[in-house]
Amino acid sequence: MRASIALVVLIAASGALAQMEISVLTSFIVKLVRTNEVIIFSCSDKDLRLVTSALMENDQFVNYVHMSQRYYLDFLLSRNSHGRTSVIVNTKCNGAVGILADASLNKYFNKTYQWLLWGVGVEVEHLLPLELEYVGPNAQITYVNKTSNKYYLWDIHSKGRHLQSALELQLIATVTNYDGHFYLNILEDIFKLQSTEYRAQFNGLTLRGVSVIDKEEVTTNEQIEAIHSRPTKDSGVAAFIKYHYELIGLLRDRFNFTVNFRNARGWAGRLGNTTFRLGLLGIVERNEADIAASGAFNRLNRFAEFDVIHQSWKFESAFLYRFTPDLDSHEKSGSFLAPFSKAVWILIIVSLTIFSIMWVLFEIINSKLSTPSDNSKIRNVAHTEPQKNIPLKMENSCAERVLQTFAALCQQGLDPIPKDYPSRFVVITIFVFSLVMYNYYTSSVVGGLLSHSDKGPATVDDITSSALAISFEDIGYYKVLFRESKSPALTRLIKKKLSSSRSSGELSVFAHIEEALPYIKSGGFAFHCEVVDAYPLIAEIFDASEICDLREVSGLLESELLNWILHKNSQYTELFRVAMCSARESGFVERILRRRQIKKPTCEALYTVYPVTLSGALAAFIVLICGAIISILMLSIEIVFAYVHSKRDVELKKSPSTIYVEIN
Repeated sequence: MRASIALVVLIAASGALAQMEISVLTSFIVKLVRTNEVIIFSCSDKDLRLVTSALMENDQFVNYVHMSQRYYLDFLLSRNSHGRTSVIVNTKCNGAVGILADASLNKYFNKTYQWLLWGVGVEVEHLLPLELEYVGPNAQITYVNKTSNKYYLWDIHSKGRHLQSALELQLIATVTNYDGHFYLNILEDIFKLQSTEYRAQFNGLTLRGVSVIDKEEVTTNEQIEAIHSRPTKDSGVAAFIKYHYELIGLLRDRFNFTVNFRNARGWAGRLGNTTFRLGLLGIVERNEADIAASGAFNRLNRFAEFDVIHQSWKFESAFLYRFTPDLDSHEKSGSFLAPFSKAVWILIIVSLTIFSIMWVLFEIINSKLSTPSDNSKIRNVAHTEPQKNIPLKMENSCAERVLQTFAALCQQGLDPIPKDYPSRFVVITIFVFSLVMYNYYTSSVVGGLLSHSDKGPATVDDITSSALAISFEDIGYYKVLFRESKSPALTRLIKKKLSSSRSSGELSVFAHIEEALPYIKSGGFAFHCEVVDAYPLIAEIFDASEICDLREVSGLLESELLNWILHKNSQYTELFRVAMCSARESGFVERILRRRQIKKPTCEALYTVYPVTLSGALAAFIVLICGAIISILMLSIEIVFAYVHSKRDVELKKSPSTIYVEIN
């Protein structure tokens, strides 16, 4: 009889225990985290029957996984899904520790899932040892323990188990049994405990940092901190490095942590033909650093390897040079032939030639139709025989018509004016044609003088074909660019500008900005760097007219917003991302940007006069010389013609049977 009573009490107690556990689960799912989907990892068939049915009664989609069976955690849990899901793990089962280890390894303790470690009699340090490194400030883990008639729900997180940070527990709620009725007492809002505001105190924890300083002697954290803290430009340090270091300062003040930096010496690269990344990107990808004092370019293959927490620095680099009159980006901008293309000049010459031929033909036809007595006078007739077939001579020669056509084109007038109507119409047509072309010509010249955008080389290929000597800032990303880039423009630039050796008086291929500015100031030299580094020094060294002569040619490196990156699915991603959004809204980011991104010095000169160089005016002198040579040739021809004509006249006068006719 006593055995039967004991059995009945044990069954009733086990039933009460089952109800108590179910009440804790339903309170957590329905009233605390309020999710719609539940994944249960357990080894008890009772859980399958009772817990599943209780949750389904509360409109939950339940996925039950028996730990003794084969399953794939990465198939059940996907960090790419953004649904609100609860994961319940029965920690009394033997496979619970393995599930938690796999979840930490695959970084499932994140903002996507609400984890409930359901079990009594298991220490939390046993469930979440230091070896489970991915239990950080973004973890959403609730741990359940109990006393005689009360269950306690604790929020669990740490600031970084990989940094030996301890677990932090905060009581969320209790579930109490009073006479068979279960009461939930909520002490703290679970979402508040899991928020950035509550988990923003790191208590001086030291995070692992990485930066890039292209100097061999810089190895310690003290050296890196000293260089980054200086407001001025340092050789081997990019401007965006110091900017992101200041952003880290905002996070340090917000979360109360310190950083131990290491120097990467470079940004990117791969080891041989392998996929092993080098430089800062490799360190961040392998999770060897928690935060980086640098930005990174946007690349499609990087989004699968890094998290982006902020974008604000626009990387702008360019060739800087001073414009001088001898720089001609189109090789003919100073020539007086430039306003018209080659085809237009050829068409003008052909048109004038046709009009000259027409004018001459009109003169010949007009002379044929005219009366000989009106145009000639006979003198020194030796015989009294009747005059027959007397040759006629035109009023002007063909050469004179060509000169008159050219004079009409140059709007120099015409004297004498032709008397016949066809010739007059030809002359009027030439005058109208010259007026229209003159307007086009002068408009093009004036427009070119008023436009300053085309002065000097404007593209990388223009820099390559120009007479400018070039150098680059001595910093790592240029060396990576020359080694890995397959750009045709860069290949031509290296072949023409960088392949030959340089004399001792010339600046080396890689130099510092302070060394390059005197060369830029003197002209004939272009220096490629991040422009915000050069602007302060240019404002100090250059005068007003030299600042107006300053030109920039971008295109060698992309101008884009840099990504501030962390390791993919880092436990600090959400925390730092929210903090940077707050800093931007508060104006802290804008303040740092204004101090770090110096604007280009403004041109304060009213105007700048650029003298025309010899190369620009060379075509005019060639035309002048050719005209002089043609004039000399024409003079020589006239002399020879006059000599032959006079000699012929002498011979005709000596002959008594010849009629000598002179035509006026």
